[in-house]
Amino acid sequence: MSREAAGAAIRALREARDWSLADLASATGLSIMGLSYLERGARKPHKGTVQKVENGLGLPPGTYSRLLVAEDAEAELGQLIAAPGPRTSPARPTGAIVVDRHSDTDVLEGYAEAQLDALRSVIARLPSEASDEYETYILSVITQCVKAEMLAASSWRVAVNTGAEHGARLMAHLQDLEAIRSDLLRRLPGSLAARFDQACTRSSLPEAVIAALLGVSAEELWDIRNRGVIPPGALARVRAFADESIDKTAGDDGGG
Repeated sequence: MSREAAGAAIRALREARDWSLADLASATGLSIMGLSYLERGARKPHKGTVQKVENGLGLPPGTYSRLLVAEDAEAELGQLIAAPGPRTSPARPTGAIVVDRHSDTDVLEGYAEAQLDALRSVIARLPSEASDEYETYILSVITQCVKAEMLAASSWRVAVNTGAEHGARLMAHLQDLEAIRSDLLRRLPGSLAARFDQACTRSSLPEAVIAALLGVSAEELWDIRNRGVIPPGALARVRAFADESIDKTAGDDGGG
């Protein structure tokens, strides 16, 4: 997880408590500007700053570091939510103790929103299509999108199982993320990953059979289709499957 994503998670946890930056600044003794830098990932925060934020939000020590190095955002956030800790908020400026009325699904929804906002922000700064980095950049964003979709799907299950009100909103997040991923794939009509994904969609073969043809596992097939990650040994077979599907479709169209 990047510094920006870790900061977004901290922001989601703060917002899930209905806290403003001013509230957190009051609870930690830090400046609003410093907290804003941390949440946006604009600067590497000082160790003391991180500790004060963790204490102010009632998070386990080392939470920020765990978020920063986590490869699986879904699992790390789940562990964070499950970790024992105070469920009451620190004193606000008025001196009143505010009980945190939000359930774990509030935190998950807030994080899903933060991920969606972060992806839209990244997409708004995509390099030019003529740039040599364009395709690599797109595939990187697709990978981030897939991770966010997995988190949203897991969050939706949690919401449904607990009977929370957030199920519909989390499903809407998931659908928005899928629309973003589909749009990104469409921006790469010439890419092998996009052509292969289209070929799988058009094929009447079950995914298990396609995986067997390519000599990859079901997980690797999923990665190829959704993230554009192609195992080096399967590259030639993936290209052949995509190209043969395109040739067959062109032939069918011509025969009509």
